[in-house]
Amino acid sequence: MHLWNGSLSDFVKEGEAGALTGEMLQTFWNYHRYQPSVAETTSWDNSLKALALTVDSSGLQDVGVVLEYHLPYTGCRIDALFFGKSSSDTNYSTVVELKQWSVAKLSDNSLNVIVNGAEHVHPSEQALDYAKHLSEIHSSYSEYLIGTAPCSYCHNLQKIKYTVLDDERFAEILKVSPLFKKGDEEKFIAYLTSSVGKGQGIDIMNKFMNGRFKPNKKMMEVLDSVIHKNEKWHLLDNQRIAYNTIWAQVLKIQKGTARKKSAVLIRGGPGTGKTVIATQLLADALRNQFTAVHTTGGHAFTTSLRAQFKGADKLFAWNLHFRKVPTEGVDLLLVDEAHRLRKTSDTRFTPASQRNKHSQMEELLNASKVTVFMLDENQYVRPDEIGSSQLIRDATKSLGITLFEYDLHAQFRCGNCYDYLTWIDYLLGYTSIRPNFWADQYVFKIVDTPAEIERIIQDAKKNLETGRIVAGFCWRWSEPLPDGSLVPDVKIGNWSHPWNEKPSPKKVYKPENHPYTLWANTPVGETQVGCIYSAQGFEFDRVGVIWGEDLVWRKNRWVAQRERSFDSPLKVKTVDMLKLLRNVYRVLLTRGIRETWLLCLDDETKEHIAEEFQRLQESIPEESSNYHT
Repeated sequence: MHLWNGSLSDFVKEGEAGALTGEMLQTFWNYHRYQPSVAETTSWDNSLKALALTVDSSGLQDVGVVLEYHLPYTGCRIDALFFGKSSSDTNYSTVVELKQWSVAKLSDNSLNVIVNGAEHVHPSEQALDYAKHLSEIHSSYSEYLIGTAPCSYCHNLQKIKYTVLDDERFAEILKVSPLFKKGDEEKFIAYLTSSVGKGQGIDIMNKFMNGRFKPNKKMMEVLDSVIHKNEKWHLLDNQRIAYNTIWAQVLKIQKGTARKKSAVLIRGGPGTGKTVIATQLLADALRNQFTAVHTTGGHAFTTSLRAQFKGADKLFAWNLHFRKVPTEGVDLLLVDEAHRLRKTSDTRFTPASQRNKHSQMEELLNASKVTVFMLDENQYVRPDEIGSSQLIRDATKSLGITLFEYDLHAQFRCGNCYDYLTWIDYLLGYTSIRPNFWADQYVFKIVDTPAEIERIIQDAKKNLETGRIVAGFCWRWSEPLPDGSLVPDVKIGNWSHPWNEKPSPKKVYKPENHPYTLWANTPVGETQVGCIYSAQGFEFDRVGVIWGEDLVWRKNRWVAQRERSFDSPLKVKTVDMLKLLRNVYRVLLTRGIRETWLLCLDDETKEHIAEEFQRLQESIPEESSNYHT
């Protein structure tokens, strides 16, 4: 998605005449169904006109231009892309980040910059991240060997001997993604000429426009490439801002300039890159010989991580392991799925004499010099999970720990399809915003029988992909039979499958042989149904979801049916079962990278979901809905 494209000559003509903004506003409205802010349209007026005036004297011919290009489903937009042949006669694109800034300050706490009181990524680093991300996920870059030349252009920033954007801390970035200021127009034209000046840009631009988007790597692939292969993950916008702040705090420890402990809270929905940030931080800390640990409250995800990284299993822990650790014994503690924090790390098996006087939150903050919390406040699924922004704020304040907070919006799950994730939130009542239909960007399908839902496993195997069936906790979960076989608890008519194997408290498992690992990472899982406690934290190419009768639609609202659930903690009358069940199905419906198929067992609920999906496909506008809570 983009707001304008054409030749360089057309761009110059319309840009200098001030006609671009009107065209872009109409395209924006057609796609988003709302108007951009006044500040944004003003930036289009000013920055694009400045860019057009600058390139007017370039004399370049047959160069393609794309403006306000939406990086697929992330909410991030590239200001300008120029296409053409480079001086070495190869296909190339110049990625330009435009800024109206006239002044900027260095952040005291990170590698970011401060403009008008707000924290930003250095514009050249922003352009570099965009270029790397685009070249990895867009098919045209690999099929037609299109190179990238990122840069930033701050057309209002006076050309003086030194500005904060020239600071030595940005030296490595500026070598590969130069910064151009007011007065650098000749240098900018020379850069553009070198990268795209030999023409054929309209043809290359059209190849780009007709390209496809590839889903991002699965989380396990990212972990492996970042930790084992010394690769960098491409962080975008707020991800980069958060990473820069965290890494700066860690470096202060190394330099001995940190006056006190610090903590960082990163909020984001499913697939917004919280674990990606944690992965990059974990790898970078290890390479720089810091002590770092990744911890979660979920047994299945951490067990699978330990199985994946044999010999490095101590890098991955559970929150309850921090009951008795030395104060500040870890340089960097990455608390993933922080919504799963519990009041205490004690269990029902902890003797009264050994119970801890401190909360689990205090234990985690005590254990590390820098503690990072990755949080989605709509993903806790048990009544004893209490992680929230306010809990973290209160705990850090009472302990005198500096807290930084960031929100993530980019989307990296479900084929990077932001609209699908937004629709799930709309369906379950987390937002009143109905998104645009995502067409072929993601596959969502409602099926009628369990035999159909099972086809998703067969299709995945044919394509050498991963596939799993997950379900609401609407059937009992039996212990394995004496011979080790599993009871087919999940029964729908004549169809039946077992849940994934329940771990036995009498057995000690190696991570690679743990039932959760076997279900998620081996063919064994293809014949078993995963529940929320098995599936949370994982992602698969194709997922079939069985929506049971514990959460149903009645007339105009969602209703929780306690008698239909076999999840004991949720059945307690004092528990907000409705809230937890909405969270459960939100998690289950967002595990698929390419496809999600849904089998809904309650007729009224199925009819409601089908109607909402049909309405979405027909793009029927609706200001609000009466069932959102």
